[in-house]
Amino acid sequence: MKKLIYILTIINLFTNLSYATTFTGGVTKVGQQESNRVIDSQTKQGVEFAKVTIPQRNFRAYTDANGNFELPRIQISQPTVLNVEKEGYRPFSLTINNNSSLSNPMKIEIAKSEALDVKIEDELLHLGDNSYSKNSANASDFKLKSIGPYYSKDFIMSSDTKHSTNYLVIGSIVGLDTKLAKSMGQNNIKTAYSSPAEVYFNGNLIGELKINGDGQRIKIPQNLIHPNSKNQITIKTGQNLMPSDHIDYDDIEIMNLSILSE
Repeated sequence: MKKLIYILTIINLFTNLSYATTFTGGVTKVGQQESNRVIDSQTKQGVEFAKVTIPQRNFRAYTDANGNFELPRIQISQPTVLNVEKEGYRPFSLTINNNSSLSNPMKIEIAKSEALDVKIEDELLHLGDNSYSKNSANASDFKLKSIGPYYSKDFIMSSDTKHSTNYLVIGSIVGLDTKLAKSMGQNNIKTAYSSPAEVYFNGNLIGELKINGDGQRIKIPQNLIHPNSKNQITIKTGQNLMPSDHIDYDDIEIMNLSILSE
């Protein structure tokens, strides 16, 4: 099965405080500004009262009338998720890789929701068994208790989605200890690795999650969609592939699950 997963490349943040990185859900470019700001991707105007959170640090702030917001002075040693929410806009999250991500101003572009968009989950989810090495990806940043080795949610999709190309979008994912994630330096485990997380749509495997990152997309086959009826997304975390006397699930955290139609 061909897996259509598109991964954000590593974000390069500039150290000159008169410049900022612009995040547009998959594209990174440089813009000039002096403070953190959330803007509308079409109008380029500031978005007021957008909620900006860092769930793993219990941080919450809201943008002002011009879309500006302040970030806290906190220590970040491993990738941490920053989330932006605003009624009428698509959910957006990005992975902050270190303290320089917070010290440099950023401009975040968010897009308005479309009629066929489906919001599945906008809370931070922890999958796994709460048993992981300190060298596991993002182990030091895990704050939530696991809800178990899988997550499943039912939802309704419009009949019009049968005439569109539909994608499951995972806003951010951290903690994957797969062989590919290990080879990319996303964890410090020396001798073990896990199988990829698996994504199912109506009981059918449609993709795998192998590396940590933002804005990953998986195409949903049209023949699997039940229009104007119940559909179901299930994500199962991977398992340790090294010999063991028990099943050891990979602990991961996911932020923002939605279905977008194009």
